[in-house]
Amino acid sequence: MTLAEDLRPRLLEYAAPFDNHPPEILDGFRKGVFPFEAGSDKGLGILLLFAALYRPGGESAASRLILALYGRFGNEIFKLNRIPFETLRDEVEAGGALADAAERARVPGILRSVCDFFYRVGPLKTWLEKAPDWETRVLELCGEIYWMGRHSVMKNKARYFLWLAAGAHGFPQARDFAWPVGEGHLRFYVDFLKPGRKRGGRIVAGTYGGTSSFDAEKRLRTFAELSRAVFPEEPWKSFTPLDAYLRRGGTLHYRCRTAQGGCRPCPLSAGCPAAPHFLAMEK
Repeated sequence: MTLAEDLRPRLLEYAAPFDNHPPEILDGFRKGVFPFEAGSDKGLGILLLFAALYRPGGESAASRLILALYGRFGNEIFKLNRIPFETLRDEVEAGGALADAAERARVPGILRSVCDFFYRVGPLKTWLEKAPDWETRVLELCGEIYWMGRHSVMKNKARYFLWLAAGAHGFPQARDFAWPVGEGHLRFYVDFLKPGRKRGGRIVAGTYGGTSSFDAEKRLRTFAELSRAVFPEEPWKSFTPLDAYLRRGGTLHYRCRTAQGGCRPCPLSAGCPAAPHFLAMEK
């Protein structure tokens, strides 16, 4: 993949505001709810508990639940596998963060499984630092933690944790790793890296996700290369800006619009299929 000469500076400019829109779970560290750094072993433990509940669009609910559980258990949150399942289930229900009943039913097992994992691997920072590569760690996370993605093609929960860890601490393995790929990334691919598919003169989103010509391995490789092209030293910084592209949510309805303060100041608005509608309102 060759990045167009004018696209890299526009992507850098587009990505800059997202430094002020980090994942909600990190507010717990900035505000002192968690009395340790995000890059510490305990901090990485919180990030893994959070990432194990990761669902695109559901990050806020997962964050609220982890914050509520930490408020209830303190550092004993890292030993949830030692409390009765029913007690943890009741605390999850009391937290009220997750609306989906089927998802809530899985949460106690997921969190207890993460805490089993803490016991097996020891300090997470050491475990990450000693990895020959993080693809190995992805397979270990998915294979050992309940509902982490053993049968997932993209294994995005594990990749999401490693993305959080890279932002919290760095780690040299992060430079060669393939970050999660979501719908925002794929919309960006269609709109900026190849001609969009059109039907009746209108770009059609969501038609490119499962095609054999853009399978899981190619998706991960494509965006890993893009990330290194735009942010050679910190490739993990590309995830949030691309994930937010035309993704519903935020005060301006799309997350990208919220970060940019509208479409008019957005460096990507010239190629964005949604921008003309909003630009007409922003005059």
